[in-house]
Amino acid sequence: MKTSFTVLILFLTTSFFSQNYKMALGFKGGYPGYGSLNAKKSISNSDYLEASIGGFGRYPYNVGFNVQIDYERMQALEEGFSFYYGGGVLLGLTSSIFHLAPKALLGLEYNFEDLPLNISIDTGPYFFIAPNIGFIWGGGLALRYAIR
Repeated sequence: MKTSFTVLILFLTTSFFSQNYKMALGFKGGYPGYGSLNAKKSISNSDYLEASIGGFGRYPYNVGFNVQIDYERMQALEEGFSFYYGGGVLLGLTSSIFHLAPKALLGLEYNFEDLPLNISIDTGPYFFIAPNIGFIWGGGLALRYAIR
């Protein structure tokens, strides 16, 4: 009985405090992607797709560009705040060298109530499988205009 009640309360809380935008467009900076154009699209009540395209640098390969695509699951914390987790992939090109890295992420997002603005910060591991095997820890800060 306690378990059923707890699940019901969590479900109702998530429904009441779910994110209130369909799409958000803006910029994201961090590592390994320097400055990126960023978009986040709602695909269900708690699922989002996020895409970034921008600068990229990975020692010793020099500077280039990358595309990152992430699937994220949102969980409301309280009014305006949510945390999210998920995974994705980084595709990059530096000095004619192709980079491929599956990734995981964990982040925190805040949506302003009276402004069409959201801000998020996330972090997580990147497991490079091309051009050679490697591991880095990255993260980013995004500022986006929310389309409700």
